[in-house]
Amino acid sequence: MQKNELSPTNKATLIEYSKSLKERGFCKIDNSSSNTTQLYNCFNGTTLPLSYINNDMTDWLRSNDKVCDERNLPYIISTLPHVIGTKFVPKGLPIYKEPKTGCNFVNTYKSYEPSIDSKQVSPLFLEYLIRLIPDDAERHIFVQWIAHTFQQPNERPSWHILLISDVGTGKGFLIESILHPLLHHTSVVNSFQKVLGQFSTILEDNLLVLLDDPAAGSDDTQTKLKSMLSEERAYTERKGLQGGMTNTYTRFILASNDSRPLRLDANERRWWSPAPLVHRFNKEETQSFIKELADWLALDGSLDKVYNWFMDYSLDGFNPKYIAQSENLLQMIGLSENIYTKFLKEWTIDNKVFTTKDVNNAFDSEALGKPNPHQLPHLLRELGFENKKVRFDTGPKSVYYQIGMELYEVKQRYSDHVTATF
Repeated sequence: MQKNELSPTNKATLIEYSKSLKERGFCKIDNSSSNTTQLYNCFNGTTLPLSYINNDMTDWLRSNDKVCDERNLPYIISTLPHVIGTKFVPKGLPIYKEPKTGCNFVNTYKSYEPSIDSKQVSPLFLEYLIRLIPDDAERHIFVQWIAHTFQQPNERPSWHILLISDVGTGKGFLIESILHPLLHHTSVVNSFQKVLGQFSTILEDNLLVLLDDPAAGSDDTQTKLKSMLSEERAYTERKGLQGGMTNTYTRFILASNDSRPLRLDANERRWWSPAPLVHRFNKEETQSFIKELADWLALDGSLDKVYNWFMDYSLDGFNPKYIAQSENLLQMIGLSENIYTKFLKEWTIDNKVFTTKDVNNAFDSEALGKPNPHQLPHLLRELGFENKKVRFDTGPKSVYYQIGMELYEVKQRYSDHVTATF
């Protein structure tokens, strides 16, 4: 036997031990957070020093009544999968190889694994869906959207669900007691900041997020929200690490007791909203019914049946990139048109180019008061107005609002005796 060559007995033992490491989810990792190779466990996300192997092997040898005279650490490490980090890749392999770089990542996506094949759900479950959304057509759209999350988790829709409801109708139960245990990667947050914040990881590793009655955000918040809802890639940043663009598969359900939780534009297509959720009789009767459903879900195999039911639900006609505006959404759009918007629509019929001072004077003349200075530019943009800086011969540049006007038109509106340059 050559020098440094393992004996057949010891080599067989090391191979068997290495196999046990891989079965328990261990791989080796080199990433930017450490300048040494470490162990990483795919099942619990724990990073450990390589010294763990010696202690763990001692326990393993004892438990399996084995001995090994040559604990060759380099050999054991060489048999483990090598990764440089983690990625969330729905429907991907456990070790995901990045196409362009060839680098391996641990795939943190976990799918539900039912133990039975039956999809015969209790009538209580079907009744629950009917209670949530009584209209057959709207309920079909809603269930298709959820079923798409189960069947095609790697395809992010560009429209999301907006639920308006009475208190205690069961929308939270849907997320926490049904979808969370089946989809695994779900979160509940109560503010837009927890989604849009600098170090938020919501868009990195979630399939479904419930925005639970968040307070209405500013215009800037809603502008950021629009991009976040429709794009398939998003900028994310973790503390201490360099940020970058990442694929996102996150769907959102916004649940609110407010009849209009967001101010919506007339052409809104990022949200779909069924009729408001109401109690069939009263809150107490609803809670009693949900208790019955919860008891059935707690039985062995019930969640498996629900999972199989969603996996079998037909997606025929479902378009993850487009949905027609629902009646309830259109009503919310009508409520979104505030008093300033209504006034501006009429005032700008006769005023095609103006300054901020001009429009604020107009608000004062009607005793409306001035809108939030951050809100006014947004309101005007929604009406098609653009702001440009114009310098007259005798003064500094000023901001003028107009719609596609030529220079001579601006001159005509303001003065016959000045020239302006953009």
